[in-house]
Amino acid sequence: MTQNKMTAPVLAHRNGQKRAIVKKHNSIVPYLRGAVKSACVTLGVYIAAAVAALNLPALLVGVLVLNALLGVWFALDEEVASCAES
Repeated sequence: MTQNKMTAPVLAHRNGQKRAIVKKHNSIVPYLRGAVKSACVTLGVYIAAAVAALNLPALLVGVLVLNALLGVWFALDEEVASCAES
């Protein structure tokens, strides 16, 4: 005996069609990537100045902040890549 399986009410429209999963494309991500990239370049200049002045605390702070910014940059890059796949 065959039965029609019902979809979960969360996944079905009122007329019985399945709801398509839609990802929203965030339009601010390219601007954030550009801002983070320019901040990384600025920090690179800051680190070069700290090395030239032999200022070790400034060099350490610059490297730590640059590491955090590059983590944000690559996370935004993965988000853009995942949006492009779908």
